[in-house]
Formats: sequence, C-alpha cells, structure tokens
Amino acid sequence: MQDAHQELQARYTVHTAYTAQTIAAGVAALQDATGQTLTVVQAVAVGLDATQAMVSEIHAAVASPSTRPVSHIPARAKLPARPIFFNGRADRLNEIVAIICKLAAARIAIMGPGGIGKTSLALAIMHNNRVIDIVGDYRFFISVEGVIDTDAASTLLAKHIGLADSSDPLSAAVAHLQSLPSALVVVDNLETLWFSNSASARADTEHFLSRLAEVSSVTLLVTSRGAIPPSGVQWSNEEFAELATLSLDAARDTFNQIAKAPIDIAERTALDTLLGEIDCVPLAVTLLSRLAQLRNSPSGLLRRWRKSRTKLLSSQADDRKLNVNTSITVSLDLLRAMTHGVESLQLLSICAHLPDGLRIPVFAQLVENFDDVDGAKDLLVEFALVMVGAEGELKMLSPIRHFIIDNHPMTRKHLALLRKIYFDMAASAPQEFADGFTARSTQFAPEYGNLTSFLMHLIGSEEPSEQLYDAVEAVSEYAYHTVPSPTLREAFLLRLTTQTAWRANVLLGLGRTRLHRGEYSLTTDNLHAARTLYAELDDRFQEAECRHLLGYYLYIQGLLDAAEQEQLAARDAFIGLDCEHNAAQCMQELGNICGQRDEYDQAIVYLTSARDTFKRHGERLYAAQCTQSLGLIQLQQGNLPAAESDFKSALSEYEAIGEQCGAAHSTEFLGGIRRRQGDYDSSETLLAAALKEYTRLGSLSDLADCHMGFGQLYRDQDKTSEALASFENARNMYEALGNQVCVRFCTADIQDLRNMP
Repeated sequence: MQDAHQELQARYTVHTAYTAQTIAAGVAALQDATGQTLTVVQAVAVGLDATQAMVSEIHAAVASPSTRPVSHIPARAKLPARPIFFNGRADRLNEIVAIICKLAAARIAIMGPGGIGKTSLALAIMHNNRVIDIVGDYRFFISVEGVIDTDAASTLLAKHIGLADSSDPLSAAVAHLQSLPSALVVVDNLETLWFSNSASARADTEHFLSRLAEVSSVTLLVTSRGAIPPSGVQWSNEEFAELATLSLDAARDTFNQIAKAPIDIAERTALDTLLGEIDCVPLAVTLLSRLAQLRNSPSGLLRRWRKSRTKLLSSQADDRKLNVNTSITVSLDLLRAMTHGVESLQLLSICAHLPDGLRIPVFAQLVENFDDVDGAKDLLVEFALVMVGAEGELKMLSPIRHFIIDNHPMTRKHLALLRKIYFDMAASAPQEFADGFTARSTQFAPEYGNLTSFLMHLIGSEEPSEQLYDAVEAVSEYAYHTVPSPTLREAFLLRLTTQTAWRANVLLGLGRTRLHRGEYSLTTDNLHAARTLYAELDDRFQEAECRHLLGYYLYIQGLLDAAEQEQLAARDAFIGLDCEHNAAQCMQELGNICGQRDEYDQAIVYLTSARDTFKRHGERLYAAQCTQSLGLIQLQQGNLPAAESDFKSALSEYEAIGEQCGAAHSTEFLGGIRRRQGDYDSSETLLAAALKEYTRLGSLSDLADCHMGFGQLYRDQDKTSEALASFENARNMYEALGNQVCVRFCTADIQDLRNMP
C-alpha cells in the first residue's frame, strides 16, 4: 500500500496536471505523429527482437549510478560539405584538432567579425579525419541564424540529432548525447542568440551552452561574431579563439581559385592592393572573386570599391576599420549595372527578411510583381548573394542579409505583397490538436521561422493593427502546441497601450505559455493582469479561464485548498455561461486535487462526471485521461483488477486516437500492476516499452517515473544494486525538474535499501 500511495502521489504530480488536459494533449499527439519516422528507423535497426533488446539495454543502464540512459543510434544527420576553398587556416585548424584529440571533451569557440571564415573553419574541423576517428558518425551541425530563442535552438538540435519533438528538447538532446561514446556538436552563428540587450536572453544562452558543455563525452564547438567567447563555459582555446583575417597570399590564392581568370602583372598589383585595402576579409574576397567571374578586372573592382568606401565610411577617420559591409556594397553597385539588376536588388530585399530562405511556394507568388523574377533570381545566384538550398529555397549569408535589411528596405508594393502572403499563412496555422493537425503542421512548419521573423519586423516597424494582432495570436497558438514560445506576444504587448481586449488576450496567452514552460512567477503576473482586464471588459468567460489556469498553478505548487477554491469558482462560472466542456475540465482538476488528498470517493465522483461530459462531446482524449486517473485511484485503494481494467481501457482509447504518450503511461501503470502480482518478467517488458517511448519523446518527467518503477521492480526481486541505480537515476531527474515530492520518495527508498542488512 505504501508503494501504491507513493505512486499515486507521484503520478498525480506529473501526469494529471492541467498540461495533460488542455496543453500537452495537442503537443504530445503532435510529437507522436511527427516521431513515427524515427520509430520506424529504430525498429529496423533493432529488428524483430526490439523489445528484448531494449530490456537488455535497461539492465545495463541501471547497473550502476554512473551508467548513462539508454539511447538508440539516430539516422545520420545531414552535414554541410567541407569548404571547397580553404586557404590560410591550416595552422589554426591543426591547433584546434590537436586540442580535440588531447581532451576527452573539448570546448572550442571560434570568434571574429562577420565574414571572417568562422563557419568554414568549423566545417573543416568537422570533416577532419583525425576528428572523425574520435567521434565517428556522431557529428552534429546546427546553424542558429534566424532562431529567435534558445527553445527553438534546442528543438533544432534535437531534430538534427534525430529525436522526436519534445516539450523539453534540450534535456532530451543532452540525455541522448550522454548515451553516446563520443560526439561533436557544432553551434554556428551563435551571435543570433548571444548578442542581445536582454539579460534573460543572455542567461538562456549561457544555460543552453552550459547544458551541452556538461556532457563529458561531447566536444562542443561554437562560432559567433565578436572577440570574446560567451561566458558560462570554460573554453579550451580561449587564448586564440578570435580568428584573424587571411594573409595576402591566402587571399590571393582564394581569389584566383574562385575567379578562374588569368591575371597579368599590372592586374596582380591592382589585386594585391584591392585585397590589402579590404583587409583580406574572407567573405569580401569571395564576393569580389565571384564578381571577377563576370569579367570585372581587379583594377575595375578596385575603383568601384574605393568609391563605395568613401560613401560608406566618410565619417570614419581610421580607414583600417573597414568591414564586410563595404564589399557587400561593391557587389550591389555592380549588381545595379546588370540587366535585371534593380529587380534583383528588390528580390534580395525580400529574401533578407526570410532567414529560413525564400521558399518555392512563396517565390511563385512573386511572379506577377516582377518583370522577370527568374532572371532576377539567376543574377543573385550568379553573384553569390543568395544560395540555393536543398529544397530550392533562396538563402542569404547572415552578414549580407542584415546589411540589406538595414540599408535596402523593401518597396511598398513588395512589403504589401509579403504582408498578404504571410498574414494569409498565419491564418492557416494549426491551432489545436485535432484530426489532421500533424499533416497541416508538417506543411506549415518550414515557414514558421520566416513568419516569426517577418512578424517581429512588422511589430517593430508598424503601429499595431487588427491584421497584425490576428497573425501574432495565430502563430503564437501554433507554437504553443509545438514548442511554446512567448517571444511574439512579449514583443507585441510592448506596443499595446489602449487596446484593452488585445492586451487581455495577449496576457492570457502569455500566462498559458509560461505555465506550460514552468515560468511560474511570470505566469501569475500575466494571469492576474489578464483577469483584471477581463473584469473591466465584463468578459466572464475569459475571467473564468484565468481562474481555471490559476487553480492549476496553485495545484502544482501544492496549495490544494486555494487551488480547489479557484477551480470551484471557475466551474460555477462556466456552468452559468452554459460552457459544459470547460466546466468538465474544472471537474477533472477537482478530481486530481481530491486524489492528492486521498479523498477517493469524491475524486471518483468528479472524474466520472467529467468523463461522461467529455464522452458526450466526443472528446476522446480527455475521456481517456479521466479513465486513466480513475485507474490510479483504484490502484491506490489496492483494487488491482479494477485498476487494470481502467488502464487497459485508457490504453485502447489512446491507441485508437494515436496518442502514444498517453498509451505509454497506461503501459507503465500496467507494468506496475504486474509487479504487484509477482509477474516480474511481464512487468519488465511493459516498463521497457514505456521507457522506449519516453526516450523517443524526450520526456524527462516520464523517464524519471519509469526509472522509479524499475527501482521498485528490482527492489522486490532483491536486486539491490540495480534498484539503487534506478532510484538514484530517478532522483537526479526529479531534482532537475524541481519535483521535491518525488525526490523525497526516491531518497527514502534509497535510504531503506542502504539500511538493509
């Protein structure tokens, strides 16, 4: 009975929260569907004996506290190719490779101004044979250019590693990396995250890096603009992290290799002068050599460059402080002189606002607004101002993109066109988990980064409008059901002054998002502010919704009496408004609260009533959650047959609607029942299946619960060392989650085991 009581309290803390009702249902289903491909790959890798193999791995994983969690080898991530032209960097390359070979886990920072060749050096390191001998196929490269926060960066890393979507992608990625013998993770263009006026954004970036750096088997390599590496990590190459410009010989070699044009003695002098005056910045050298391919001589390029330099730097006394913007201006001056040059620059201005690339469907909508959009595109590709991506999208180098945004705004006609395209796209964003959500999300996701970036631009440059408000809310809601981010709403809220209804809705959305992210102090601030505004507007429905969310916040803080008061008030308000579905959600929460208090009869009344309502409304997911909660109550009361029946019923329903996270929960609970019945082999098989799914989903809280279940299983079999390892693994995970209730449970079990004779 003590085990059952601990399990019920633990599961109520983790699994019966509001997230499982109105938030994580959509997220988990999306994660499940989008993770099917990974599951298939893993199934092929382990063959028909996958379950038994997983059981064997779990035995090994829990054998000692230091053993890493079980993880499967992902499909090999696609890596950018090694640089074709790589001159003047051999010494620095060898220095860094030597550090990687010497240290078990090096921490490498490659710093410098834009266009200095940081990415090229990183790719050369990644493809170096000595590095490959150490890390093998476990080389992962992500570029965070255009990524608006560390949540998105964590999701990007998890996807490149080969993991399914997760509510905590960074923890999932770290857990997977810990399971590898050795790996190299490259984070490119870190300045997008690091260079921020927001202290919290910098703190988030430090946390992101420190989590990766703490993995003892991983070499972390970052590239970033600037001279000083980010704080929070002890860099192995801090004394020579900053990358210098090329030598004249290396710059000349690069120019000649790309231009592929014979140069006489007179032009060689002009070339050396040109390269010297641009300080041999690699990006500038590359761009100018591309222009030389169009039969522009070095002397002609030198004249144009000097003209541009005078224009751009007329207020600067020190000519040595020239930067890559000068070479970009040279390219643009030459571009204007070409056929389609003006239209090419206009197209470039559009591309600059789309960090994930101007994709083919959007490009097709531009045709009617250009005389020859294909000719303009071809010219940009020829000038190397854009690159064609793997899916045909037009992408820009980061320095060029930012320079264009600052100096060449879109025409009014093109801005209006892009607004229409992306406002229409925002209106089509999937809003909640339902049939077809995954398919629609798959279509929408590739443009999410572009849409977010463009909306951030509009928020900063336009007065708030109804169209902009609708777009911000739609995209934020989509993000809420995938990887919740407050970024758009935070920025838009700062622009709102008198729009009370908009402010209230934005605050409510921020509160829900932060509640899901665990940012509880900000959650209460947002929800109380929203509730006050809704009261001013006499919006009783939304005011009740604020109380419902505040009730959940109080519940997870362990303030059960206050939580009950909020849920009762919200329920009564919803009933008065004839909102039966919302009232049922409050009833479900009241059932969870009673379950925490061991008030089982009342909990059953609440949960049964809520389930009946959900069934009438066709809400199969919520009904299954109530059935599962009822099973936990039966388990607490020692009624194993009734508990088993409820878990099997919930499992069947989860499987029918494709909600595999919920199915894994029921599978885990059934494993616990088998343990109590003494069927240890069956229990281990069921727990292994649940652990496999939790690993795929990257759910740290569920992984912790499963390790606790293994600890109880091994303890019952007198396998003391395995039980200790499992309980300690679970306790470490609960500590990371801040779940002190479950930490105490694990600590007590560990102490009991150590006190055994």
